[in-house]
Amino acid sequence: MKTFQLILELLGALGVFLVGMKMMSEGLQKVAGRQLKQMVGAVTGNRFSGVLTGLVVTCVVQSSSATTVMVVSFVTAGLLSLTQAIGVIMGANIGTTLTGWLVALLGFKVKITAFALPAIGIGFGMTFLHGARRKQIGETLVGFGLLFLGLSLLKGAVPDIDESQLAWVARFSNGSFLSTVVFVGIGSVLTVILQSSSATMTLTLTLAALGVLPYELAAAMVLGENIGTTATANLAAIGGPSEAVRAARAHFIFNMIGVAWAIGLISIFLLPAVDHLVPGNPGVDFATLQNDPDALGTARTIVTTHLAAFHTLFNIINTAAMLPLVGQLERIVTRWVPEREETTAAKYLSPALVETPELLLVQVREEIQRMTEIASDMFGDVLHILMHPDQSLGSMVEDILEREDLLDRLEIEVTGYLTRVARAATSADAARKIVELSSNSHKLERIGDHCAVLVRIAVRLRAKDSALSEAERSRVARMGEAVTEALTNLRGYLGSGGTAQHAEEIEDRIDALRRELRAQEIERLREGNYEKVRTSLALLDVLTEMEGIGDRAVSIVRRTEVTATL
Repeated sequence: MKTFQLILELLGALGVFLVGMKMMSEGLQKVAGRQLKQMVGAVTGNRFSGVLTGLVVTCVVQSSSATTVMVVSFVTAGLLSLTQAIGVIMGANIGTTLTGWLVALLGFKVKITAFALPAIGIGFGMTFLHGARRKQIGETLVGFGLLFLGLSLLKGAVPDIDESQLAWVARFSNGSFLSTVVFVGIGSVLTVILQSSSATMTLTLTLAALGVLPYELAAAMVLGENIGTTATANLAAIGGPSEAVRAARAHFIFNMIGVAWAIGLISIFLLPAVDHLVPGNPGVDFATLQNDPDALGTARTIVTTHLAAFHTLFNIINTAAMLPLVGQLERIVTRWVPEREETTAAKYLSPALVETPELLLVQVREEIQRMTEIASDMFGDVLHILMHPDQSLGSMVEDILEREDLLDRLEIEVTGYLTRVARAATSADAARKIVELSSNSHKLERIGDHCAVLVRIAVRLRAKDSALSEAERSRVARMGEAVTEALTNLRGYLGSGGTAQHAEEIEDRIDALRRELRAQEIERLREGNYEKVRTSLALLDVLTEMEGIGDRAVSIVRRTEVTATL
């Protein structure tokens, strides 16, 4: 019964830690999501800039998994080349070692509850303040506090263990190659199960600090965590394009090669190097220090600091060794993962992004911007067809209808991604954004429908040899100019160029134009001019469809503006 209770306490403590890690990482992504996207998207072909970017981004979000998933999604969107992605992934491996240093330097030296509980209290209070950014910072503080509270609970849940209970560990503590491989495997499996190398690293540091796990075996587990963490990106790449799968496989190969050479050199090079760089003896017998709290605390700090340094040193050396071989690594994964035909319409979205909701919302906005550009270009072509009835249509009609179908598919995919994120959304702000983006994608799809109707009207008039007169085309041009301005303002607004006030002014002008032009055409019919009834009715339909496009363009600006001010 005691064993069962102990397991439940350990799982509960680990659960608190994981919830804290998740909240802190997601909070940091919310606070700096757009800036992080811009930072990763600005990576150049310089391999060193990619490594530095990956390091900085991972230090900020405190999750190498979030960084690698982000990289996979950006490769999917074509924002990063495979070479650039590999550099960022290498940097992420170094950046993730910061978690170990935080735990080693804070988790076993100071009283955790002295800053964990205040962080939770202050952060919780901030979530009730006005302003999305204050709430996001509050969520980050709560996550930070829960993370270290979980660590404190984890330390308390592990009971005092005497030497007889550690007999199973002693069998492996002979420095043999087999024992190293076994604990590398344990570290890998635990990381795959927990889906967080930071959590496994913290667990390893805790067990080592409490004397449950010998220093050498803990170091072997740390190596295994570098393999296990690649599972996240590879799972995220499933169903993605070839380039995304290649980036995930490159991460796996990079870490596998690193662990392979590290296993062979762990005893003769890596551990001695760490012992030389970091003062203190990490191999002290904790059982002999049970009656000396000060010495025990110092010993715990020494062993955790050595392990954090080991993690960092391994990743720095592995990156330095593999960085000149990025080209060869790229060729290997290119041969491993053949090119395949893409089946998705979305350019900026990837299944990987569902794991990082805030970044997904940033990328959905990119997809919405793309849909706006497609719809705007469609209307430009439709207007050209209406204004030039004497010109050959060529493939323009077919192209417009294909783009209308593309908008249909994009709406379905965007809504599908947003639905999946909505299940995990924990904040009112995220929920509002999801509703806004889903609504906007539908309105853009409807603009595509309006364009399809307009081009069919033009085709029908041409088939009946009933082209619009010059006066009618002049009316179409006036309305078309106002609608084009509405779409241009929408494109600028979503890209930080247009304004909400200008959108309202354009809508008033479009409404007034439609009333004026409709009244003129109806009056012409009342005067008994029945020779061109077909073109008059077609013109009225054209004005209605164009007004619908303008209304929806303004409605998107209006809805986005409301969400931004809440």
